[in-house]
Amino acid sequence: MLRRRFRRPRFRAEGLPFGLSLVPLAFIAFLALSDLCTLSAPALPGVQVPTDTPASLAASLDRYLTARTELGRFSGAVLVAKGDRVLFRKGYGLADVARRTPYAPETRHTVASITKMFTSMAALKLRDAGKLKLDDSVCAHLAACPEAWKPVTVQELMRHTSGIPDYEEPLELGSEKYLAVMTQDGTSRRLVQDAKAKPLDFPPGTKFSYSNTGYLVLAQVVESAAGVPFNAFVTERLLRPAGMTRAGLFDGKTVPEGLAVGYTQPDLGWVKLLAGTPLTDGHLVPRPHLPLTPPAGDAGLYATVDDLLAWSRVMDGSALVPKTEADEVFTPGLENYGYGWFIGEGFRRRRFRHNGGLPGYTSDLVKFPDEGLTLVFLCNLDRSRLFQTVRDATAIVLGEPWDMPLHGTVATLAPGDYARLEGAYAMADGKTLTVTKNPDLLTAVLEGRYTAGLIPLSPTRFYFPPGDGTVTFTLGEDGKASSVNVRYSAEDHVASRRGPP
Repeated sequence: MLRRRFRRPRFRAEGLPFGLSLVPLAFIAFLALSDLCTLSAPALPGVQVPTDTPASLAASLDRYLTARTELGRFSGAVLVAKGDRVLFRKGYGLADVARRTPYAPETRHTVASITKMFTSMAALKLRDAGKLKLDDSVCAHLAACPEAWKPVTVQELMRHTSGIPDYEEPLELGSEKYLAVMTQDGTSRRLVQDAKAKPLDFPPGTKFSYSNTGYLVLAQVVESAAGVPFNAFVTERLLRPAGMTRAGLFDGKTVPEGLAVGYTQPDLGWVKLLAGTPLTDGHLVPRPHLPLTPPAGDAGLYATVDDLLAWSRVMDGSALVPKTEADEVFTPGLENYGYGWFIGEGFRRRRFRHNGGLPGYTSDLVKFPDEGLTLVFLCNLDRSRLFQTVRDATAIVLGEPWDMPLHGTVATLAPGDYARLEGAYAMADGKTLTVTKNPDLLTAVLEGRYTAGLIPLSPTRFYFPPGDGTVTFTLGEDGKASSVNVRYSAEDHVASRRGPP
């Protein structure tokens, strides 16, 4: 139930994952996609906005997000705050397409794996109250605990180092098999019971492996140690004290009032995709509501952008979460995972974040602690490429280069148009970009980075799906391409022809 931390070499192993690819034939394969969206190498300038002009910043954000929405690539809400000041807060698109209900900042949204930061904090609060220790065996708090779990500690559940297998991976997030399991009542407890019969993937504490199952187990540990239901403990001890007035945990029975409907976008084809398809065109398919029966410590939270801002502020140091405890949360373990947060860098700045994804929903909560910035993104289109929206909007806020969303008309090329572009091109770092014509489309391969099918916009300009960018060829005097510029994330990557493919 997570939108993984852009793990490499796959985002998910579902062909091209529903959370990433708008069109499954968009490209043959891709590697290290997070790098495509966060590289900060020297580049030719894109559009830049100074960070000290909030009005310009808000205008640029609105222009960018409006364009993505009009193209059918975003629906949801975005909030940006610096310290105590909200710089930007607005909804886009539709929370319910059938009823034409606009998506507003007050719209409730399934935030999926962002839930994990609350489950970890619940365990820390019980530690503070002397009701558990982080080095306790999980079996000290669980009935019918399997022998294999006795070495697993509470902290290892929090850091994804328990070795307990992830239930989501074999189910393939968003698949029919996944929905058949996740739409049943009592799924959270049943998944834990199933996991008890399986061996660990590795000795506890020796590796990092993201496990939604581990956080289902952690929720049961919290429930046992607290002596009250998990939902009640998290609500009364965390959500309400934090001022998260519209947030809550799914009870498995009712759909909260004002919850956005989640949608998926079927394969529209490149002509409609690049030209833009309004959200009202009738192509969106509602995803079935998942009961997320408690204790769903991996993904059971719903919230608004305001609620998540409130939590972000609590995590700056507060009466609810003292700075010493916040520092503990943001101390990275293996693979830079803290307690429910990924700790790393973005745009050469310290960054704390967690994202989430479920059928019909994607979300991202991002903190730049040194700048005092919080960015919240909620989207009810699961093929929206939210990662690109987050990257570009963050660039706008930080005054980094960014590009407007691409749209265009798919061109029909003659065989000779392709032939003049094929070849091997030398990148600045010495790597070779190989461009060849496959039966269906021109393909660009950069070893260890991506294999991308290119969609023609003109005889020399192509859409580059992995980075939502462009590939532009420059022709030499002989009529063949002499160089190529692969532009994504507002950065130019120029390569000169080295020879035939």
